[in-house]
Amino acid sequence: MPGTGKQPPKDRRQRWTWRDTAFVAVVVLLGAGAARLTQDAGPHPIPGCESVQAAHEPEMISIATIGGDEPGYNDPDYPWFSKSKAIAMREAVIEALPVDARREDPGFDFVFPPVRNFGEVGVTETGKELPLGGSTTAHGDIARGDARATISVDVREWSGAIPPCVEGSIDRREVSADGTVLDIYETKDAASPYAQDFVVAYVPGVSRVFASVTRFEGTSTQILSTDELVDVARAPVFAVTEDVRAMTLCGSLTVMEEDGVDWDVVSRLNAVLDQRWQSLGTSGVRLDRPLGSLSADGTGHGLCGDVVVTGPGAVANLQIAVTQNEFRMSGSGTIFPDGTLISRTEGSGTSSVTVARPSGETVVVRTVTRTTSPLVIEQLELIARSPGLEIVPS
Repeated sequence: MPGTGKQPPKDRRQRWTWRDTAFVAVVVLLGAGAARLTQDAGPHPIPGCESVQAAHEPEMISIATIGGDEPGYNDPDYPWFSKSKAIAMREAVIEALPVDARREDPGFDFVFPPVRNFGEVGVTETGKELPLGGSTTAHGDIARGDARATISVDVREWSGAIPPCVEGSIDRREVSADGTVLDIYETKDAASPYAQDFVVAYVPGVSRVFASVTRFEGTSTQILSTDELVDVARAPVFAVTEDVRAMTLCGSLTVMEEDGVDWDVVSRLNAVLDQRWQSLGTSGVRLDRPLGSLSADGTGHGLCGDVVVTGPGAVANLQIAVTQNEFRMSGSGTIFPDGTLISRTEGSGTSSVTVARPSGETVVVRTVTRTTSPLVIEQLELIARSPGLEIVPS
């Protein structure tokens, strides 16, 4: 495993499974995190909290689950979550990290697995019912200089009230202008092994995001500032109401290996597309997201993107797919001296350009509209022929 520091005990590649009978003992953690018990006579004020509850002993609950089929990303109990949503959430975490943070395992970090579904409600020692599962958690190790830490992000739907402040559980509570409630805790003992800072972002009636930084043993400096951790927790795509549109061009040309495309390659191709858009001469034309918004398709193979492009009296979906095939796709069009085949297709509501290279690299750029496309086919070709828009550079 990359990195030289000792790490918190975990297996970030472990897949959750419902196939076997399981017995789970859960410590009920009230408030934003585990209530750090205190010997003081009464609760102390917490900045931002109207009232503070005294800390108390955590309760233990026990549940038993009987194995069954693993529901995967299309669990009907959690319609807000899907593979496309998981991909978008992973990208959001990566984009929120500071530019000088180095990811230790870019091929496997920050993958959000299917939502944990116990299929029942737990009962505490005092008879209180508590819902179990319902969240998805991603982990990733980062380095910044000599400091190393694990970033964890847990996302769940949140329809209840904002929990009360509990003494010792948080340092302060902040409320943003949009109503998001932020509970913040910063470790008091930086020298302690696996010291942890965390931010919990509550979007009332929508979602709860728990973002934490756990330092490797031997790391005593704060690897992310509180503001940087807040940036991670507040990514809009974590809202369970945030729509992630289906990538309609994804997977149609993909015959790649199971391992898919490295995320560093995704970032490089997205930078290529963003640079092309700046030089395309599209005054008065707007995108609803950057042109460089490629992500892995629903199967984990290939790359695709779908943005909405708007101009005066015109709107269209601009769709891009980049794939690596075993051979160059055949078809009619113009063949360049290097063997690259470029073909154009124009029809009612749809225009597309395909660039098929001898190596098997294929780029498809198309617009789909019910009105008029803000982009002409020459501009689609310029996008498709962007220098460097290749998974494996030639």
